[in-house]
Amino acid sequence: MVDAVVTVFLEKTLNVLEENRRVVTEYRKHLKDLQSELQYMQSFLKDAERQKRKKDVLRTLVADLRELVYEAEDIVVDCQLEDGGGVEDDGNNEQRPWLSRFYPSRVSLQYKKSKRLKEINESITAIKTRAEPYFKFTTPSNVGRDNGTDRWSSQAYDHTQVVGLEGDKRKIKEWLFRSNESELLKMAFVGMGGLGKTTIAQEVFNDKEIENRFERRIWVSVSQTFTEEQIMRSILRNLGDASVGDDLGTLLRKIQQYLLGKRYLIVMDDVWDKNLSWWDKIYQGLPRGQGGSVIVTTRSESVAVKVQAKDKTHRPQLLSSDNSWLLFCKVAFAANNGACERPELEDVGKEIVAKCKGLPLTIKAVGGLLLCKEHVYHEWKRIAEYFQDELKNNTSEVDNVMSSLQLSYDELPSHLKACFLTLSLYPEDCVIPKQQLVHGWIGEGFVMLRNGRSATESGEDCFSGLTNRCLVEVVDKTYSGTILTCKIHDMVRDLVIDIAKNDSFSNPEGLNCRHLGISGNFDEKQIKANHRLRGVVSTTKTGEVNKLSADLAKKLTECKYLRVLDISKSIFDAPLSDILDEIASLQHLACLSMSNTHPLIQLPRSMEELHNLQIL
Repeated sequence: MVDAVVTVFLEKTLNVLEENRRVVTEYRKHLKDLQSELQYMQSFLKDAERQKRKKDVLRTLVADLRELVYEAEDIVVDCQLEDGGGVEDDGNNEQRPWLSRFYPSRVSLQYKKSKRLKEINESITAIKTRAEPYFKFTTPSNVGRDNGTDRWSSQAYDHTQVVGLEGDKRKIKEWLFRSNESELLKMAFVGMGGLGKTTIAQEVFNDKEIENRFERRIWVSVSQTFTEEQIMRSILRNLGDASVGDDLGTLLRKIQQYLLGKRYLIVMDDVWDKNLSWWDKIYQGLPRGQGGSVIVTTRSESVAVKVQAKDKTHRPQLLSSDNSWLLFCKVAFAANNGACERPELEDVGKEIVAKCKGLPLTIKAVGGLLLCKEHVYHEWKRIAEYFQDELKNNTSEVDNVMSSLQLSYDELPSHLKACFLTLSLYPEDCVIPKQQLVHGWIGEGFVMLRNGRSATESGEDCFSGLTNRCLVEVVDKTYSGTILTCKIHDMVRDLVIDIAKNDSFSNPEGLNCRHLGISGNFDEKQIKANHRLRGVVSTTKTGEVNKLSADLAKKLTECKYLRVLDISKSIFDAPLSDILDEIASLQHLACLSMSNTHPLIQLPRSMEELHNLQIL
């Protein structure tokens, strides 16, 4: 994501220079030099992102460049804070911020920063010299700015549209309606990731006839790390019971009580075979005799055997060529109601669809990419050739799905790459608040302000850019259609975690990265190991709470370049005002979220020191 890092930096630098702030002369000279060098290098950075996966030399150069640009950006923000002053107007303040620059301590600090910017410039020039043999550099025509706009600024593709699964849905409904009500019906949907198992289950679960038949419908997303207790609590949350403080025995008894005498349907989505010890206990505890049914979706045949689905195991098939083309059109031509009205695009489009081999997730990923590209032959042909190049060394269908997702990432505008990588922070099957994403993007400067749109509107545009490319799935909307929450497919999550780890954006182990997610099992030592942190975000799942110590705030003060701090859905062992007093020393902080934490009557006066804060 070095192209994204450079884009964010150039945006900040251009704003500083254009606003004609009273930046120290030496800063201005070095910033202009740095701006010129990076604008020149932008012509190869996107290609470098792709080639670094195959060339170790480029991987090292790109990593070095990324770290240098991060450091330069921190200095730019320091410049903005120096110029911004943030001093209350008492009649004399017009002169004080300027005169304060000549205090001996400030002069020494400015000299060190100016010297460091010069060193960064020299290092970046050396990187450019080493990279030149690999690429053809061209003079930029857009003065280094990502235009920050996308083909569509709102959701163009309706993710609820389904193609080619009518027979699957009909078959499952027949099993459910014809079952022996004296027994507990068990079904398994088995197949590789991206084949449509979850989509079929959702279609059945949300069907009106199914809704009328079953008095209780429960959906549980079972991640690889889920425990027996977490599964039981998830079932009870679906039934409206928070079950706070209950032990395992109480949890199971409550489930029995809620379901006793009721016809119920439970879907356990994405079950893995690593640890199925929970199945027997929960299964034995479910009431019989009322027509209860359980559907398990899994990639593993051994799971189907373990749950004893027997003759009720469904294996979804690949889409036919006609249905593949129909699904592709619904996505790629979503703005035209799924109709391809340009004959020159149909042939190349069908060539691309044939490479997807009937896998719905692959078709949607490539279709979403092309929805957001210009609908001209030469651009679609370029994508077809690029896709073919990505596929040529693959040995499995799973590899093909990952190649399509990698292609979609590689073709993202630079600012959207940074937005996309924030999804790596969230645990498997997590339902993510859209507002949390947008606020974090604004705080880190990932959102490009264009065409007079506000930061929030531009952040919403970024979100639409990811949903239209089928990288993010909508979960909940208001009655008026406003999106509230979203999620990502587990194969998309695999990709984003891998990219984020390689780019030191985030890391599941919490080492050598600039972003951390806080969840129930958060190890606060990770803060101490990452003083370069820029974002710390609460990623706790619905119905769960983070329990954090007051020491966390003290550790965070050592991360002086932190931009985004989200401690929502968290409780501390100290008053929130004490925590905020510690946080107030984070001068670079731009976004602070405290929703669903301790009650707070008023903010402490120390918060006035957060001159860079944009979102609270």
